[in-house]
Amino acid sequence: MINTVAWANTKFHRRKNVLSGMAIILTSVLVFLTITMGLGSVNTQNAAVNKIYPTWHTMYRNVSEEDKDKIAQHAAIETYGLRQDIGQVSLDEGSVILLYMDKTAQRLNKVEIDKGREPKSGNEAVFSLNTLKKLGYIQAKLGDAVSVPFQPYTKDGLGLAESTTFKIVGLMDDTEEINAKDKYSMMVSKEFMESNSPLDQRNYRMMIRLAPEEAATTTEVEKETKKIGQNFNVLESDVVVNKEYLFANYDDPAFYSGMIIIIIIVSAAGALTIYSIYYVSLISKVQEFGKLKALGATKQQVRQIVLRENLLVASIAIPIGLAIGIIAAKLFFGRIVELLQEGSVLTAMMQQVVRNNEVQLIIPWVIALSIGIALITVLVASLKPMHLASKIMPIEAMRYTGQNETQQKKRRGFLNLTLERLTKANVSRNKKRTVITIVSLGLIGTLFVTVSTVFNCMQPEEIAHQAIAEDFRLGLETWSGDLMNPEREWQQLQQNNPLTSDKIKEIEQISGVERVDTQRVISGELVSIKEPDSDKPLAVSIASIRKKQMKEVAKHIKKGSVDYEKLAGGEYLIASDYIFKNYPDLAMGKPIDVKIFDGDRSYIKQMTIVAAGRLPEKIDHSASFIASDETIQALSDNNLIKFLDIKADSQRISEVKKELEAIKGESEFYELESYEDTLKTWESATMMTVGAGYSILLVLAVVGIMNLVNTTIDSILSRKKELGVMQAIGMSNKQMRKMLQLESLFYAGGIIVMSVGIGSIVGYLIYRYAAANALMQIQNYYYPFIQVGLLILVIIVVQLLLTLATTTIVNKEPVIKRIQASE
Repeated sequence: MINTVAWANTKFHRRKNVLSGMAIILTSVLVFLTITMGLGSVNTQNAAVNKIYPTWHTMYRNVSEEDKDKIAQHAAIETYGLRQDIGQVSLDEGSVILLYMDKTAQRLNKVEIDKGREPKSGNEAVFSLNTLKKLGYIQAKLGDAVSVPFQPYTKDGLGLAESTTFKIVGLMDDTEEINAKDKYSMMVSKEFMESNSPLDQRNYRMMIRLAPEEAATTTEVEKETKKIGQNFNVLESDVVVNKEYLFANYDDPAFYSGMIIIIIIVSAAGALTIYSIYYVSLISKVQEFGKLKALGATKQQVRQIVLRENLLVASIAIPIGLAIGIIAAKLFFGRIVELLQEGSVLTAMMQQVVRNNEVQLIIPWVIALSIGIALITVLVASLKPMHLASKIMPIEAMRYTGQNETQQKKRRGFLNLTLERLTKANVSRNKKRTVITIVSLGLIGTLFVTVSTVFNCMQPEEIAHQAIAEDFRLGLETWSGDLMNPEREWQQLQQNNPLTSDKIKEIEQISGVERVDTQRVISGELVSIKEPDSDKPLAVSIASIRKKQMKEVAKHIKKGSVDYEKLAGGEYLIASDYIFKNYPDLAMGKPIDVKIFDGDRSYIKQMTIVAAGRLPEKIDHSASFIASDETIQALSDNNLIKFLDIKADSQRISEVKKELEAIKGESEFYELESYEDTLKTWESATMMTVGAGYSILLVLAVVGIMNLVNTTIDSILSRKKELGVMQAIGMSNKQMRKMLQLESLFYAGGIIVMSVGIGSIVGYLIYRYAAANALMQIQNYYYPFIQVGLLILVIIVVQLLLTLATTTIVNKEPVIKRIQASE
């Protein structure tokens, strides 16, 4: 009998069940797609990572011979491999690195010798075909001797080129990643490395894997390897964690936590919507349950009727939702992966993995989990309606009107009844339903405003401008310690700087160029601070800022404070976050001796660090310190201009770019970067995140609108008799429509206030946290006015359209028929 009644109710209340079924379908689709797309992306990336990435957990750079032996004895380390770079061959584009790797390093780095063997002694070497081509030996084969003019790495930098003959004993493949970076390699023997790299000059790259008991999660691996590095004098900047490999092969608590949070949000939104539909429709079924109780139904039986009716709907809706989810995943996942930014080796491998169907997208346990979550959502949403239905007493049910009980003995009346007073009375009659509707929709709106705030702060334009101040940056490419190319030393180039005043004027006169700003850089050393594992003073650089940049610099200062007038005094510096973090001996406000390199001469200048912060690249260009432009000019008699920030007319960007590219070709020292190219890179990077986020929010919005539709329809149709009586005593159709529109605007107002108010506060707090911790490249706060305006417009329009449509349907019935309508 319980099943019969539940099935009869399911058929009779088709409209309510269609709405709740749609909510369950959308919840099922969203839960399934969230898990499937998330795991699909991760599994695809993991498969690609395991094909191309090395298998070490962490790499320590610049490890001395002594520290290498100490680290190797650590109990937490299962195995380690060593790599030592001996020298390089400079090419017109890129370079060839001569390196030694022991067998473990070869295995950890997935170095495979396709033909021949590894080098064992003397001048034996393994080359890739691409390396041989770059060196000019296109026809070379195993057993041939080739001459390689390489520059050895010395304690002072790159030494003079030495032409050495090597015997080809093996051939290997270069990875696509190496080729893309124009970096090639040749592997030499241990004997050759030891004879060309003195013991006290070796700076190993040490690749380690932790023991299994130390490597349960990505967090534990990263924490433990950083701790080991700190114990053996490895700078934090020289600790390279193989995050992609760890993520692909170990549990990542952050990923699963994020996935669980999203699923909880989706399930909660679905449960609130389904509950709201059940609760609102329960009001019209109170008398029905009262009659069942009068006929002898127990509380347990009434609860079972409500639950089984809901489960019947779920049994139809969940399979439909899963079918839609599976079809959507099959149709769109591959296309989404194909849209990823080209040029990345990992992306190309991911696309190949998808094309070859190497990763199972539809996973049985995900389907089972989605069914379980959807059923739990329905059960949770059914608990309160089940409890309310079971509490209904037969006598109370017969006179139930849906109004809240009140302790008031006298009801307040009015001599003059207005539409506003009627609206207030109607809204307050069932405060619980009103609150549930506003809160359930308000939570979705709050989530929308919060996420929109975060996405709005992830401005590709802002991120690109953190790297490049204006439309173009023309700079000088320099490096130090190269005996074969001493002209690349900045202290040498500044004496014959191609960025002369005449060249700057020439650029300023290009049609379309509006402004050219200069930035000066000078190099030096901190006399009292030593390089890691060395007695050499720490090499530093100091970049200039202009007065108009000081306001932005102040935003990024974390320690200390300074204004431009003080900075222009000639003795004060602002330290980069990297310098201040890695060299704790540098004290704020304490004078330090800086050895300034001014062309061919050098001298000691006493300066004081007065502030420190994480400055954007467009300001410090990765320099160790910044100082005022006046200070930098006073430190040298040479031309210290290293970068030009060029502002162009927005209508003539392409023309200016062609002219600047022509100037770039005039000197090998010039390098040109454009804001437009940088912007495209960041737009591609943020597109997927924003698109996925708004897609989830769109489905949640549909779920919320369904809740609104149900509430509005039930609110009006359940009052057909009441509205008929009011029209019989004089209310016009226009007045009825206006009254119902006022009710709708009350709901809309409550939803908007909650969504915008709470969402704005939460969004701002998340922005503050992200900006403070440099997350998602967020720098400045941008309120999502467009998104919030769209949200407000949609809520108001949907409410008014619903009211208009429902009242039109009601008015099609004659007044007398509505008055005679039974409950």
